[in-house]
Amino acid sequence: MRTPDLSVIIPCYNEAKRLPATLRDIAKYLITSNLVVEIIMVDDGSKDNTVEVATGMQKLLPMLRVLPFTKNQGKGHAVKHGMLASTGKYALFMDADNSTPVREVEKLLPYMSTHQVAIGSRHLHESDVVIKQPLYRIILSRLGNLLIQALLIRGIRDTQCGFKLFTKAAAHNIFAKQRTTGFGFDMEVLAIAQSIFHYQIKEVPVSWYNSKDSRVRPIHDAWRTLNDLFRIKHNLVTGVYKKNK
Repeated sequence: MRTPDLSVIIPCYNEAKRLPATLRDIAKYLITSNLVVEIIMVDDGSKDNTVEVATGMQKLLPMLRVLPFTKNQGKGHAVKHGMLASTGKYALFMDADNSTPVREVEKLLPYMSTHQVAIGSRHLHESDVVIKQPLYRIILSRLGNLLIQALLIRGIRDTQCGFKLFTKAAAHNIFAKQRTTGFGFDMEVLAIAQSIFHYQIKEVPVSWYNSKDSRVRPIHDAWRTLNDLFRIKHNLVTGVYKKNK
């Protein structure tokens, strides 16, 4: 059996309603794509029937694997396990709400001959934010990014967009060291990529659609992400990631 060109990891928590449309969109993309793709849906302890819905979609997408966890442990936990289970030449994680459609990977792939990581961005001049976030969330995001760039990750304007592509080696190296289980994991994996492995990271403008059913709780999650930021910085300074095999 041919090794997949691309692994697509989709972390899910109570996504029974939104997941089918996303998977159908992926199936539509695969009809015209020349890529051999595996899809890994990681269920983060959903309380609804997400697992059953995903399993039912395997007739449409026989390359779909479902990795279920019985306990909710956070998006970072789900992405980590999906990435470490991936077998493709490249590994992409994307959101279950399809905020950045899978076809946007075509914008990232050309950079993978010179970079180990390519990330979708909503904050570049060429980015196409079709449905925008509320103004207060945009302001929080921009202020947060200034702090992230000052303390943790140089030169990246959007660390939190849930659309990131890695070479197979980079994915396995980075995510083996990841410790953050919540939303702050995006910062952590980029910090590990940049500061520990000295990988080249390319930020690429993508199309993005804000979901009206977003699970992000702006104030609560911003506070948690701030805590994650300082903890990741501490881990870098104290050499935790170098010791973590």
